[in-house]
This record gives sequence, structure tokens and C-alpha cells, in this order.
Amino acid sequence: MSILVIHPIAPMTPRHIPTAKSAGLALNARRHVTICQDHSMSESLSNFPAIELRERLASFADWRHENLQGDEKGEAQVFLDRFFQAFGWNGVFEAGATLEYRVANDNGGTSFADLLWKPRVLIEMKKAGVDLSRHFRQAFDYWARAVPNRPRFVILCNFDEFWIYDFENQLDEPVDRVDLDDLESRWEALGFMLPEQITPTFGNDLVAVTRDAAADVAKVFMSLRDRGVAVEKAQRFALQCVMAMFAEDIGLLPRHFFTQALADARTPQEAYDFVGGLFREMNTPGITPGGRFAGTPYFNGGLFREVVPQELTAQEVDYLREAAATTWSDVRPEIFGTLFEGSMDAGERHASGAHFTSQADIARVVGPVIVEPWRAKIAQANSIPKLNALLEEMSQFRVLDPSCGSGNFLYVAYREMRRLEREVLEKIRERRTSENRAAMQSFQYVSPEQFLGMDLNPFAVEVAKVTMLLGKKLANDEMHEVGGTLPLDNLDSTIVHADALFHDWPKADAIIGNPPYLGRRSMIEALGAPYCSRLDQKFGPHGVADLVTYWFPLAHDRLPVGGRAGFVATKSIKHGDGRKASLDYVLDNDGTIIDAVATMPWSGEAQVTVSIVNWQKGGALPATRTLWLNAEVEPLELPYITAALSPQIDLRSAKRLEVNAGAVFQGQTMQIAGAFKLNTMEASRYIRADARTAQVLHPILGGNELLDDTVLSDWVIDIPFRSADDAWLQYPRLMERLENSVLPQRRDRAAAEAEANAEIRRGNPRAHVHLHHAHFYERWWQLGYRRENYLNAVADLPRYLAITRVSSELRGPVLSFVENGIHIEDSAVAFPFQSDYAFGVLQSIVHETWFRERCTTLETRLRYTSKTVFDSFPWPQAPDGTMINRVSSAAAAIITKRAAAFAAGHSLSAQYNVLRRPGHSDLRDMHQELNSAVVSAYGFDPDEDLLPQILELNFLVAAREQSGEVVTGPGDLFGTQPQTTWAWPAPSTW
Repeated sequence: MSILVIHPIAPMTPRHIPTAKSAGLALNARRHVTICQDHSMSESLSNFPAIELRERLASFADWRHENLQGDEKGEAQVFLDRFFQAFGWNGVFEAGATLEYRVANDNGGTSFADLLWKPRVLIEMKKAGVDLSRHFRQAFDYWARAVPNRPRFVILCNFDEFWIYDFENQLDEPVDRVDLDDLESRWEALGFMLPEQITPTFGNDLVAVTRDAAADVAKVFMSLRDRGVAVEKAQRFALQCVMAMFAEDIGLLPRHFFTQALADARTPQEAYDFVGGLFREMNTPGITPGGRFAGTPYFNGGLFREVVPQELTAQEVDYLREAAATTWSDVRPEIFGTLFEGSMDAGERHASGAHFTSQADIARVVGPVIVEPWRAKIAQANSIPKLNALLEEMSQFRVLDPSCGSGNFLYVAYREMRRLEREVLEKIRERRTSENRAAMQSFQYVSPEQFLGMDLNPFAVEVAKVTMLLGKKLANDEMHEVGGTLPLDNLDSTIVHADALFHDWPKADAIIGNPPYLGRRSMIEALGAPYCSRLDQKFGPHGVADLVTYWFPLAHDRLPVGGRAGFVATKSIKHGDGRKASLDYVLDNDGTIIDAVATMPWSGEAQVTVSIVNWQKGGALPATRTLWLNAEVEPLELPYITAALSPQIDLRSAKRLEVNAGAVFQGQTMQIAGAFKLNTMEASRYIRADARTAQVLHPILGGNELLDDTVLSDWVIDIPFRSADDAWLQYPRLMERLENSVLPQRRDRAAAEAEANAEIRRGNPRAHVHLHHAHFYERWWQLGYRRENYLNAVADLPRYLAITRVSSELRGPVLSFVENGIHIEDSAVAFPFQSDYAFGVLQSIVHETWFRERCTTLETRLRYTSKTVFDSFPWPQAPDGTMINRVSSAAAAIITKRAAAFAAGHSLSAQYNVLRRPGHSDLRDMHQELNSAVVSAYGFDPDEDLLPQILELNFLVAAREQSGEVVTGPGDLFGTQPQTTWAWPAPSTW
């Protein structure tokens, strides 16, 4: 556990300790002093020499005042060295920190962070008196690029203030601000600076404040809903309460009217009158001239266009009083909506553990799509007329999130655009010659009305509007602007309840977002058959891998020339059909991927791994593209990023080879595995009772069993007859089993399919419908897909090769021979080859390299497919007998080695897991010899990248096929190669 120590000599400012907001109110103030959890830090302050530390920090502050002017260039390094000494180090270098650390920037050049100390902190210095809020973006950019082993914290310092950031959790606001003169009493906020670091305590953790606030308001909503108030009314009332609590804490209401109304409400009727009365005044144009709420300004006709007051129970009033005790100016609108939505069904308990999308992750889209292009324009504007023209251009710039949810992406984009606007205004002020003109206030150019959104969830739309409205006030405060915030913008026409897949999109200059993920197999169940039929009618084959893929062509087609877009998506967008429907479409239609993350865990949802793609449609392009293969490693600066989000060559151009057709097969699909599969004892009983059943009972291996087992124990009922007459006559006992277990399920599924089809055709009589389950019902005694082509291909072979369809990305593909008579399930793939040579080629680094680049993925695992991997994989075209013999011998050594371990009870996965551990391995050496032999058989240069060489051979074989020449296809080449005989053995049942 972590220990929190609060010293009486360490007072917190009012910013750190929210207080009750109205004299005489019996409300408990909340203190959000947060302990930053980091198990690498010491968890106790026992025996800590705090007095000595405070003396050193006080001396450091005195030294700074007596000796330094606060010059960033000339004094920053000596200041930092003394700063480290004050925390008990001999100096910066002795601590292991680096001064002037080189960091790549977005322009392809190099910037220098003042100090980087991995994995603890990055420190950026500014001259004394500088407003640090103007420089958080620079510090964030340095931090984002400081990989691998990125530091946990960032400090912005101007010699007199230390602003501490934890960007993973909180972007706009530091988690604490500590003045130089308060260091001796507030040192715990910098506990990570100590030689034996302790867990820091922060006084400005706004995430914690927001979680509590979301949970409190959710309790009110749930209570209203549970006692019968319509959900829509309960939601609107809750949001109106949220706006009122924000308004009284950020100065939009003249007094704490909402808190006072709750304090005075003693009955449900009074709660109805007092709270409802305030909401009505907030929706009345002008200023309330008198009465209880005198001075209340008009908010707008959006959120308050329908006032829905409630007769609140005593418990509900208490809930709201508790919520109102929060300092709502500390609540982060960009995450409140997500937490509130998630809490409405599960309450406070869910809010404490709910996931929200961090602004740092959202910035991976907003930065490349919006911030970087505008920065480039600002850097090139070197005169006041050009800067004024930029402001005018900013006022017309439109951003769209077509699946906006609670508005997180729009909020971050808006705040960034406001900061860019401020940057332009500051440059104008610096260029003005008249002091009076330099002090002139400018009106706001960037408005929330420029940020457009659509979403299927009507409540999320309302939350998004509130999020954006609050964002305007907070942006004004951050920019120190005095312009009016009220009345609030009416966003009813800019953020709308609509289905982006069937609704017209408004015009926008940039499109951003996190569209919904839903695999094709789950779409009918989640969305309904009629909806999926409409998708097929409108989009045809697009998006077949995942619902998210539909958004890419839609967004790209709607971008103007030079416009940019960025989406978070599943990794299906870079593989197979999903890539064809999304990124291939973008690149084939004048699109260029300018920045991408190939794979990273997503903060918005537990256990989700995503890809992020930012692209531009035509126009002038940046000199290089940035590809993050992993968010935790340094990115690559490339001339081109492929649709596979790879730094390699564009493998989309690989040709399908006719000679490869019919040489790889998916295993059998049972569809109802529990009914068609038996164990060995059951199979034995059936065979003893009727010897004819042995003709249709076969041992079977799935992908997991192929890798993880050494004993085969599963059997499959595989009746080939398509006529029920023959099936009943030949195998009555098995048919009785299937009649009881399979028939009812297939009957029910066929009926459900027929009902769904009827619903589709009621909306569109000519709509295409699916009849899969009707066909299965017609031959209910058969496997879903017998794969006759696979069975025929291996029928005459003593053994054949198999591989699990889904391989670990760490272990890679592991092939094995399977004895004739054993069937494989559809979780495995079969190759009708029996030679050691064929095994050697497929188990080699050449095939694995092609496989890893061309395969699709399941989560992070690699999925073997015929269309993307094998159909285009070229085999060695002119190996001589010596080469063939070397490959075969190397393969035979591996097969023999594995067979001995297998006989001793060691599965293939256990044997190959050893290769992931350090130390000498005979099996590893054998694979190195195999790889060398196969590369030699291909005639490839082992010192060059294999992918271009394989692709070149693919082109050569395809060209020869086109010209009618004979080419060498996959499979068995016999000559002088030795032949092993080992294969997965079939068990005996009698």
C-alpha cells in the first residue's frame, strides 16, 4: 500500500483544497490530494531525513534569488545542477540525467530538451516570469518522443515555479504547481527526484475529482430512473444539474444559486420549485431582473430548451448536495462525459474503475491531423497581414468527428485550435510597434460551432454538447481572455444524433475520431439482420472485416484536397479484406499516410489493441512520414508508409500465382462441435457396436492440439452422404445421436434466419438475404463444411503437413506432419506435401518472413490465410540436387529432434518455447542451418532484406506464367534428399 503523509507545515492553496461554497451550508469540502501509484518507488517515509532535505531546498531557493536572473540560455543548466543537489544528488550527471537531450521533432529535424532523466522526469526550462501555460505543448511533444523508457513525469520551470505534469492521465492541467519558495514544505510533490524516490503526493489530480463527480451525478440519475422518471428526462435533468454546478464554480452564475437552492429545499415540492426555477431563468433571454435568482444570465436555447424539474426525494437532494460540494472548475469535461455515461448503469463503483481515453492518446490523432499543419502555417507567416489572414482562415476551419461519443476528440481538437489561435495573436502582439496597440484585446476566432459531430447515441450527443460548451469557458480562462462566454453557443445543429453510415456528412476540413469496432461475425447479432442488409446494399463488399473499415472510404471521399483525417481502429485495417476496404482505398485514391501507430494498447477500453492512422488527401505533403511500429519505441521517419503500416516495401503489388492454386486447405468446420466430436472411448463403443461406423469416425486435430498435445483423443463424425436415405441405412446409431443433438439446433437457427430474412424483405422485397442456416438444416447430419477438396488432396498421401491457423507472434509458425487418416479442424491449415524438402521450405525464415508481412491478425496473433499468404508465395525456382539435399537434411534433423522429444511427452509448443529463452539450443542451431540452406536454394543474398527479394521472385514467376513458361510450384521435389517418416500418429480404438 502507499502511505500518505501530510505535514502541518505544508499548507495547500485554495486551488488544492475545495471549500464549501456558501456560508452556513452544511456541506463537506473535498480534498483531492492524490498519491501517484508507482511500485518502483519507496512506499514509506519512515526514517526519512525530511528536516535536512527542507534545509537544502530552502538554501537552494535563497541561492537562486541571490545569484540568478532567470536567463533560460545562460543559467538553466547551473540551476538544474543545484536543483538536483538540493534533492541529495551530487549533480545532474551523477544522477544519470542528460542535459540538452536530442529529440526528433515533427519537421524531421532535431530539438533539444533541457533535461531528460529516464524513466523519472523530463524538465523544460523557461526564463523567469514566463507564463508556463504557453509551453506545455512543447514539453508534451518532447515527452511523446522520449521513447523508449519514456519518463513518467514532466516539469515545466521558469526558475520560480515548478509545474508538474503526468501526461498519461492529465494533459491540460499540471497535477501540481509548486513555487520555488514553497519547495521546502511542498517537496513531497517532487518525491520522484530523491535518490531513494518516494511516492509523490499531488494536490491537483483532476482525474480523481472527475471520477467522484461522475459517480455522484450518476447516483441521482439512477435514483430518478429507478422510481419511474423517463430515462431521457432523467438524463436531461442530470446534465442541467451538471451545467449549473459548473456554471456557479467557473463564474457563469453570479452566485452559487444551485448550491443554495439545494440547501434551502426541504421538501420535494421545494426542490422542484427552486431547482426548476433556476433552470428556467438560465433559459430566459436577458438578465433576471429580480427575485431569488436575480442577475442570472441567459445561457442558451440548447441544453435548457426543455426544462425538466423534478420533485426530488430527500436522498436525491443529498446526492446533489454531495455533488455540488465538488469544485466543478476542477472537473475535466473531456473525461467527465465518458465516466458519467459508464456510471449511469453501474454507479460509483464503476466510475472508480471505468476507462476513459487519455488526452495523450487522442493527441496521436489531433496532433498530426490538426496541430502540425497549422504550426507549419504559423511558422511561415512572418508579417502581421499574413498572421491576420491565418486568424481569418482559422475562423472558417471545420473539424468533424462522425462518431463523436461524449465529445472527447472534439474537445481536445477545440482546445488545441484555441492554443494555436493564441500563438498567432501573440506573434501579432510582438510585432506591433505601438504599446497601446499591443495591449489590445482580440475577439475569439475559433468557436465551438466549428467542431461538428454525429453519433448514434442520443444521450452521448447531449453530453458532447455540454463538453464543448464548458470547453469554451475553460479555454478562455487558460488564454486569460476576458471575452464573454454567455450566452453559450447553441450546438444543436452542429453535434447531431445521426448514423454516420447512412447520414449526409457536413463539410469539414479535417475528420477525426474513434469509430466503433465490431467484427463481421458479430454485426448481425449486435445490429440486426435488416441493418446489415442495408450496409451490404450501400457499401457492397467494403468493410467486411470490421464495422470500423466503413469509415475510412467515407471520410476520405469527403475530405477536400489537402485535407487530413485520422482514426483509431482495430488492427484489421492493415490486413486482408479489412485493409482492402480501408487503407488500400485511401492510398489508391490520392491518399498518403503521414503518421501512424502500427499497434498500441488503447486507454479508452481495457485489453484493446489498436492501430492509429492519420492521412492526407492530395495537396503538398510533408517531406517524411512518421511510423510508430509500437507506441513505446522511437518512431521511424520514412519516405512512404504502406497500407500494412509497415516500413517495408508495398506488398500489395504481389501477384497471385496460378501454380500455387490448390496447395493449401482449411480444416473441417463442425459448426456444432459438441455434437459431432467424440472422445476415444465413445468412438470405440460405436465401432464395436457397428463396424461400419469406422468408415465415418476419424481422429481429428485442432490448431491448439497440434501444438500443445502429444496424445490424440478427439474423433469426428464425418458422414459424406448428402442423402438422408443413405445416411440412415448405413449409420443408424450415429444418425440417432445427431438427430438428438444437431437437428434441434439447426432447426432453431434456420427458423431464426428465416424470420430475419422476412424482416429484411418487408423493408426491401428485392434485398439479398442469407440462407446459410437453411442449407445446414437441409443436411443436418453433415459437418458445417466437410472440405472435400482438402480430403481429396491428402487422401493418397502417407502423411501431410499442417499448421495452426493462428500462431503466436512471439513463437511464429510451427509446422508438423500428420498421419493419413487424421483429419484437422478449421483451426488448422493443411498442405498436401509429404517430403522433408517441403517441410524445410515452409518452416524456413523465407516463408515466415512472407507470412508475417502478409498474414491477417487475431488480436496480436498471426493468422495464416491462403489468399494473402500462400497464393503469392514463390518457391525456389532452380535448386540443384545439392541444394535440395541440404534443405532436406536440415529439415530431417529438426523432424528427428522434435520426434524424440514428442515421444518423451514434450509438445511442439513446449519445445519451441525454449527458443524464446536465453542459452544454447540445439534446436535453434538446427533452424539456423535450415534457414541458411533455404536462402541458398532460393539464390537470395542473406545480407540483404528478404522481402524485396521474395517480391521480386513473385513478379518473375508471375511474368513467366503469363508468357506460358514452365515454373516450379510448391510441394515435393524428390531427388537425393533423405526422407523421414514421423507424423502425428492416429490412435487405435480397439
